[in-house]
Amino acid sequence: MSLQRLLLLLIPFMFFLPSAGLCEGKDAGPPNGMKQPIPNMAKGTCETIAAILAVYPTLEVRKSEGPVRDLQGTAERLGCRIIAFGPTSGIAGEIDPAEAVRGQLQGDGWMEDIRYSADGPGTTSFVFRKDRILCGVSGGAHSWIEDGKTFTSEKYELEAWCASNLDGTVPGH
Repeated sequence: MSLQRLLLLLIPFMFFLPSAGLCEGKDAGPPNGMKQPIPNMAKGTCETIAAILAVYPTLEVRKSEGPVRDLQGTAERLGCRIIAFGPTSGIAGEIDPAEAVRGQLQGDGWMEDIRYSADGPGTTSFVFRKDRILCGVSGGAHSWIEDGKTFTSEKYELEAWCASNLDGTVPGH
């Protein structure tokens, strides 16, 4: 079964099984006295991202809720974070997990803010926005060239986050 078919089968279940993630609804309450709840759209998007990453059998996926510093130089906001890591060998021959997340966000109508996009050897970083929510992804498996040979890190690491963008603009601009 291809990765795309697995994603198509898994993602709908995420909307019908609330609080059934790795933390089983036992995430911490609002941090630092923050009273606002995490927007449903941010939570739902984090659930979707976690579901996409869970399709890769060698990746360990962890999800949490709490303060998120979404972009450098911004205040913490209440949001959710997903961290996935595992051996790079388990991803070989598959769609890169970061690209799978990017494709899902694009397909759901999110707009990429290219001011926060960067690609390096084996890694990527990008931010999407939709309806006053920001979601970002960064990571991959570092690659380098040594003596004419290409090497790739043995560990794949990816971090994703979603948080409210209260004023509807990109922080710092």
